[in-house]
Order: sequence, then C-alpha cells, then structure tokens
Amino acid sequence: MSLETQQRSYWGRARFGGGTGVLLASCVGIALAVSGAMAAYALTGLEGTRQDVVLVFASLALPSVFALAWVALVDQASLRDAVDRPEETIEVQWVRRAQSGAFTDLLLLLGVTLVVGVFVDLDVSAHVALTVVIAFAMADAGLRMLWLKRRDG
Repeated sequence: MSLETQQRSYWGRARFGGGTGVLLASCVGIALAVSGAMAAYALTGLEGTRQDVVLVFASLALPSVFALAWVALVDQASLRDAVDRPEETIEVQWVRRAQSGAFTDLLLLLGVTLVVGVFVDLDVSAHVALTVVIAFAMADAGLRMLWLKRRDG
C-alpha cells in the first residue's frame, strides 16, 4: 500500500480545506439548517395536516441533505477507495455505449411513430406519449448496460 493511499480517509477531506471533522461538521450544519428551515416554515406558515406533512418531510430529508452536502463538499482525491481517473473506467465506457445505442433506438422509435402517425390517428395525450418515450429510453439504456456488462465483464 502506498503512502498516498494510507493518508486517504474513508470520508475524505473538505474541498475548502480542513480534515474529515471539518467536512462532516459542515455537512451536519447544512443538513440541520435546511431541515430546520423547512420545519420553521411548517410551524409558522402552515396549519393542520399540511404542517405535519412538512415536519415529517423535514425530518426525513435530513440524511439526504447531509449526503448532498457531502457530495458537494468532499475532495474526491482524498477518498480512500476512489479511482484516480474515473472517466477512464470500463463502467463509464459501458454507460456511454449503452446511452449511445439507446439514443439511436429512440430516434428509430420516434421516426417509426411519426410515419405511423401520418397514416393512423394516434389519439394519445402528451403526458402518456412522453411517459412511454422516457420509459422506453430508460429501459433500453438499462438493458444495453446489462448486456454490455455481461458480454465484456
């Protein structure tokens, strides 16, 4: 194990300087401030069940806000198990190839739908059509990713 790897920590260091303690204290402070602001809004601006819903949401949002603050503030080079050049990993190549193929399939699907729509009256709302297109694109990219991972991995 190299000296550089030994000096890296599990939680990392803050981008703006300081060690792990500074990073974690900053993340806790941000999470408490955001959740506290939501709770204060609920207690002063709302009444009844809406107030209860916002208070529950504020307490449940605390870990998510902490995680988002950590992602924004951590120096990625200070993480113990971080890859030095993540853009060159095989997983990133799989994602790029899967997304590229899914985009081509999406263009093909939209072209066929346009041609069919000229001859057949497709009475579909925009919400349904966009939901189908997005679901198709996500499923296509996911399946291509699994296929590439199985084939190459």
